[in-house]
Amino acid sequence: MILALSAIASMLLLVQLFAPRGEARAEPSGAASSAPPSPRGMMFAESAGEAGEIQIPRDSSGQFHVKAKVNGAEERFLIDTGADVVALTIETAEGAGLSVDPANFTALMQTASGEGMGVRMRIDDFEVGGRHFRDLDVVVMEGLQTNLLGQSVLRKFGKVEMRGDRMVISHD
Repeated sequence: MILALSAIASMLLLVQLFAPRGEARAEPSGAASSAPPSPRGMMFAESAGEAGEIQIPRDSSGQFHVKAKVNGAEERFLIDTGADVVALTIETAEGAGLSVDPANFTALMQTASGEGMGVRMRIDDFEVGGRHFRDLDVVVMEGLQTNLLGQSVLRKFGKVEMRGDRMVISHD
């Protein structure tokens, strides 16, 4: 019992030491992440770990952020379980090699502040949580400040649930 408590305390200490201030990093269940801290946000676990799940701690703002690669370019994403699709900022889309022309934007959705203007696009490769999604449909939204990781990817992982202050994503 004492040995188990000591191991848990050691893992928590490692997370505190290596997590960037104000933001935490995702870790596979039951193991500390060996990834170095990132100045732009949390790193999504490379593997699911022994339990087959990924745990993402809530950040200081109460949200869950991960890093993903869009056509090889690493970007920060807010996990938005209410979003149907992956939504990219114009800057992220252009950084991933997509040609974005705001003249092609149309009203794609209704937002609290009016119509959301954007364009539907397809990315060759989207990598998150050690999994690749090829030919993924996304939207590029005008005025979007944060990339959104929506259900079009989350549902492919399997089960998404809350356990206290952690979001747990289980692979099928």
